[in-house]
Order: sequence, then C-alpha cells, then structure tokens
Amino acid sequence: MCNLSQGIRDAENVKVIMNMHRKGYTLEQIAECVEKTIEEVEAIIKKREPVLA
Repeated sequence: MCNLSQGIRDAENVKVIMNMHRKGYTLEQIAECVEKTIEEVEAIIKKREPVLA
C-alpha cells in the first residue's frame, strides 16, 4: 500500500472515531469498530478535541 492511500485511510478512521465519540459511543465500542486499541482511540480524541479556554 502506498503512503497516500494509507494517509487517506487514517484520515477516514479519525473522522469515524470523532463522529462516534460525539454520538456518545464508549472508547471500547469505538476501538472495536475501527480495530484500534483503546489507548490509540483515546489519543486521537484528545488530539482532535477543541481546547476551550
């Protein structure tokens, strides 16, 4: 697989993870659906959530 297609797939995973998080899915549910660890999902969510000042 080339780097471009991997990047596209990663971006889609992030989009799915964030949508599921906003809809109230648990970390465990999200991790199972996207086939990542809970820690990976948690890191993605923390990195993508807007910071409120």
